[in-house]
Amino acid sequence: MQSTLSVIEPAADISLLTLYEARLGMNLASSTDENLDDLIDLLIKWASDEVATECNRIFAKEKLKEVVREIDVYCSRIFLSHYPIVKVDTVDENGTLLVEDVDYEIDIRSGRLNRLGDNYWSEPVTITYTGGYELPHEAPPALQQAAILLAREAYYASTRGDATVRMVSHKDSRIIYFDPNARGGAGAAAGSGGSPARRAVGDLLKKYTRFWL
Repeated sequence: MQSTLSVIEPAADISLLTLYEARLGMNLASSTDENLDDLIDLLIKWASDEVATECNRIFAKEKLKEVVREIDVYCSRIFLSHYPIVKVDTVDENGTLLVEDVDYEIDIRSGRLNRLGDNYWSEPVTITYTGGYELPHEAPPALQQAAILLAREAYYASTRGDATVRMVSHKDSRIIYFDPNARGGAGAAAGSGGSPARRAVGDLLKKYTRFWL
């Protein structure tokens, strides 16, 4: 099954966090640095886009036309790329307009269209619909947490320079950088690769990842 997307009304904002939420989650709510908001705004956009890339989907609400082809012969389910579904305007099956709750039904949360009766989908199927979250205010808490973890890690990396540097020494003096996301010492980092924050992000995003696209 393959789908082709045309965006009719693009998202106004892709951010998973408001500036206030990011400041609070990054423990920077009390900072009076005048230049900090611009940096946090940039980190929010970076983190939000990284979350969408990792999950292989767009979370922001958009209106689209999606054309589905290469459908299996006995397929009664179609999964749309933008979900949760807000509204379905039209479903055209090979030139025939279908009627909701007569020819098909919608699973709003998963973005699934089920063909009713003993019928199967016949390609091409063209769906005009609106789907996704009204960001940032409708963003699920797990996605917000993932974005905060990514933004916080990027912030600390930017304040200390190269994120790969852990210690700088000169003669008898040493400066050791402490990873604020780390927990439990070196043993906690053993096993899977990446920082503790990155592993936590991966766990948070599993539910929201569209693997088959």
